[in-house]
Amino acid sequence: MVSDQFVAKIRLCNAAITRHSYMHLTMNLIMQTLLGLLLELVHGWWRVGIIYMSGVLAGSLSQSLAMPRAYLAGASGGVYAIVYAHLGNLLLSVFLVTQNWSEMEFRWAQLLVCLGLSLGDISLALWDTYGSDTPSNTGHLAHLGGAIAGVLVGIYVLRNLRKRRWEKYCWWVAIILYFLLIGTGVILNATLPAPDFFPPNE
Repeated sequence: MVSDQFVAKIRLCNAAITRHSYMHLTMNLIMQTLLGLLLELVHGWWRVGIIYMSGVLAGSLSQSLAMPRAYLAGASGGVYAIVYAHLGNLLLSVFLVTQNWSEMEFRWAQLLVCLGLSLGDISLALWDTYGSDTPSNTGHLAHLGGAIAGVLVGIYVLRNLRKRRWEKYCWWVAIILYFLLIGTGVILNATLPAPDFFPPNE
């Protein structure tokens, strides 16, 4: 018999290649293509791939820890990592060195997309969780985990044509914080007792 813990660990890995509807698949593909392409043209495919996979892992871990009985399907963690990698670039430009802001192309479009998606997703999550008569039991926290991963890994992975000393400190802080969060999630998933934590094996 397959154990509950084994099923839960497999779910962390294969959630990104499953979908619960054609609409879900279509929306994931559209967002990945449009937003990922903007990053790929500037930074290369492998950097975008690292950000995407870091978001998938962070999204799955955050959802499994906070709401282990909710459905986990789709690549929303990876998609939100790509979206918020844009935001990581913007944050560095705005808060740490103002002159970088004027060098960025489509900076206002990136900011509006990030803010619009954030507000829309938060509103949908709150309504689905607390306002809907038939909540979908969707794993909205995977979006949050992916977004955090996108900001942290994006700061480290995305290349900057003008490298400054302070950016190196930001890179190290971001990547260390990401691995601390991932390590904590992995340890908690491995050590929490299966009967009390993981969903039943149906």
